[in-house]
Amino acid sequence: MTNQRSSLPLLLALAGVLFSINLGGYDVWPADEPRFAEVAREMLLTGDWLAPHVNGHPYTEKPPLLFWGIALASLPGGAVTPLTTRVPSVLSAMLVVALTFLMARHMYGRRVAFWSALVLMTGLRFWWQARTGQIDMVLTGCVTMAMYHLWRWDDDRRAWRLPVIYLAIAAGLLAKGPPALVFPLLWMLVFYWGNRPARKQLHWVIGCLAALALACLWFIPARMAIAGTVTNTLGEGVGGNLFRNTVGRLFLGVSHFQMPWYYLANLPADLFPWSLFLPWTAWWLWKNRGASRMHWFLWCWTVPAFLFFSASLGKRQIYLLPMYPALAVITAMSVIELADSARTAWRRRTGHVWVAALALLAVALPAVWFTPYRPAVTPSVVAFSLLLLLFAGYALGRGLKSDGRKLHAVMAAQMALILLFTPLVLLPAGNPYSSAREFCAPLALLSDQGRDYKLYSLGVSREEYIFYARKFHQPLFTGLVGADKIPADKLMEAATLQKKARKVIAEAVRDVPLADEFSITPAEREALLAVIAAAVEKTGKDAPAIREIENEVRGELDAFAATVNGPEAAFWFVMENDWHWMQAIQTSPPECTAIRHDGLGRRSLILLANPAAMKLLGEAHQAGPAQGAA
Repeated sequence: MTNQRSSLPLLLALAGVLFSINLGGYDVWPADEPRFAEVAREMLLTGDWLAPHVNGHPYTEKPPLLFWGIALASLPGGAVTPLTTRVPSVLSAMLVVALTFLMARHMYGRRVAFWSALVLMTGLRFWWQARTGQIDMVLTGCVTMAMYHLWRWDDDRRAWRLPVIYLAIAAGLLAKGPPALVFPLLWMLVFYWGNRPARKQLHWVIGCLAALALACLWFIPARMAIAGTVTNTLGEGVGGNLFRNTVGRLFLGVSHFQMPWYYLANLPADLFPWSLFLPWTAWWLWKNRGASRMHWFLWCWTVPAFLFFSASLGKRQIYLLPMYPALAVITAMSVIELADSARTAWRRRTGHVWVAALALLAVALPAVWFTPYRPAVTPSVVAFSLLLLLFAGYALGRGLKSDGRKLHAVMAAQMALILLFTPLVLLPAGNPYSSAREFCAPLALLSDQGRDYKLYSLGVSREEYIFYARKFHQPLFTGLVGADKIPADKLMEAATLQKKARKVIAEAVRDVPLADEFSITPAEREALLAVIAAAVEKTGKDAPAIREIENEVRGELDAFAATVNGPEAAFWFVMENDWHWMQAIQTSPPECTAIRHDGLGRRSLILLANPAAMKLLGEAHQAGPAQGAA
């Protein structure tokens, strides 16, 4: 299995299967996949590959490397699909596996290299990101390329490696921006701490500036295409983006705020099943912390980055993904030493925990029957649960009869099989609860037939509805109401108050019984207005301001009702609970029909149509699907 010539091709073949099996067998899932798929779709639609767009408007939050990859993968078929959305992540993950193997082989030999790659590809978070259409696996591929050549450069000082390092960083900047600099820069500063000559030989200042300059070859023209001038691009585009995505995310917590111990709590789940060896690995790592320069390299790759991201206020589990190759090598070395040692008790305890984890998962799957997701418990899911019980029984029996020296091999084989069957069984079963495709099917039919209609979103605007409707929508009530009348220095205060007002009103109407939740009677409207008034009054000093916001919203809702009451076909989607209070405070709610009512994740949405839209939909159904429609 570890033959010197065949191990890497076999590992890559296994990785290819694990990462790509049934890759297009379920839809793009929020939050990120539909957004990035829609950006690529609009690239193909408009032919504008320079400035990304979503819903017909510039999208400035992320650089374009992933979007370019998705669009390129979609060119042969002419359409962005779940499969093509995930292709860049699969290819990036396979690159990371190969580089991890090569790095570990150069450091510790083929046995450690083999197990490093196997640990990496069968770890839960890495496997999931490898088959998810998000940016972070592409970023991880770029960072791993840079780190691999940094290690090799430290060993052989070959000058050609320096351009490769900084080109990889530049690619990372085009994938996700400033985070691409974090891992290599921290490594350079810590690994060569006290060794200024070696750090100077890296030409790290010039190299990083060159990487930034290469990224700006896209960034500045793209922002100029939006802002129109170089001055606006540099002052508002570049400056604003860097501030928001560095200072804002790291130190102000403008996005994904979490407590400092967030990664300590979540990393074990992300590294499952290899985190079951974590107590042993932590002790082993500390014991060998100064054992060699290779150990120090891995320490400098992981520990400074872990501390850096733990100290930042904005946190997501995927932010640590670029250090997973180093963690895989560390884990592989510690697990191999445990397998070769006489510490039978350590191995048996770890084996018992593995058996318990399999058994709990086997029980948890059919237990979904007793939740609102009962239809997801298909015969295939039950069979998968039984397979997990068989795995648990085998692992238990083997553990009782042996000294556990092959525990890591059993775990790797069983986890690989679990990851093989999950996309075939579990992900399709969960697809109806994570996909907007069926919800948007009536709109997609009209779009595919080329029929003209208006689409609005009230209070919620998500890219999955654009992607699956194949139609831009006009968002309403997703930002500040009356923003043009609010002074700039009062925007934050107004946003806080409007958020409170919406929460107060929505919670007030939640428990009011309605005969038809999509169309209220005059008596029900009076009851809803009464509970809203009582709830607003309870807010005390904020009550006058909230009543003013309510009047402002009423005016905008009345204007919306006047628009959709016209002869033009119009659809709109809205959260169910929001529609209750919106109907209540409108002077005259529009005439409409609910054509879809679905629970998407934690959201319960309704799709409504005016009479002209219902007529148009009837004509579309009579005509049937457009030829070649997706």
